[in-house]
Amino acid sequence: MSEGVFYSALRFKKDSSREAVVTQGENVTYSEVKITDSTSHQTVSQHGSAGEKSGQSSHRSQLTTMCLGLLCALLLTAIIALCVFYTSLSQRYSAMERDQEELRANYSHMSEVNSQLQRNHSTLTNEINRLQKYYKKVCKPCPQGWEHFNSKCYYFTIEERRWQDSRSDCQKQGADLVIIESNEEQEFITKHTMGDYYWIGLTDSETEGTWLWVDRTPLQKGFWRDGEPDNSHTDMLGTTHSEANCVVTVPRETAWVDTSCHLKHNSVCETDAPLNILP
Repeated sequence: MSEGVFYSALRFKKDSSREAVVTQGENVTYSEVKITDSTSHQTVSQHGSAGEKSGQSSHRSQLTTMCLGLLCALLLTAIIALCVFYTSLSQRYSAMERDQEELRANYSHMSEVNSQLQRNHSTLTNEINRLQKYYKKVCKPCPQGWEHFNSKCYYFTIEERRWQDSRSDCQKQGADLVIIESNEEQEFITKHTMGDYYWIGLTDSETEGTWLWVDRTPLQKGFWRDGEPDNSHTDMLGTTHSEANCVVTVPRETAWVDTSCHLKHNSVCETDAPLNILP
């Protein structure tokens, strides 16, 4: 008696459901169960995921390495730039320190020179004062009773004489009637002749209208009063006379007038200073 055989194939899927395949024979029934190895599928899946993760990790590592390298390069560049800048600043600072030291040395030297000059100035001032005192006491450039002005000595007489007699008196003292050559000299004469008329060394007795000084040099600049010279003079009685050929200074005025050479007046004698020393 033949027995019927039945085959039944069972397959287990991932969702744990079973699928039975039955193959029937005559009398015998076989069940073949196939169990899918889920562990194997899981292992393969895990290996696949691990490979993908490993690839991503390697890519990220490369990016990180590149970024770190770039940052290191930038940092190194910045450090080099800072070093160069610091070196330049250090050199400039050193140069400024040297300049400052030179300036200090120059200032100290100039201070010493200035102090020395001040001492020399004080010494010279004291010496000048001493010499001036000595000069006033001993080295008088003019004789006793004479006045000194610039490089000349002047004597203002107190005796009234005619023009020619006054000149003779001046010549006896090694001088002559004054020759006035500048405004300053005229002002000096005026200041010392405020109270009276004084003869000066100017005349046109040789040629009327041609005024000559006693050294025979012609008059270049005069200090005539308005309307002068007029070749006339008025005496104390109010009488007008001609032939006014000599010149006198006017009291309290920086001016001259021509008058008769025969009248008597004070006079101004002039000579070079024996010692040509300025006061």
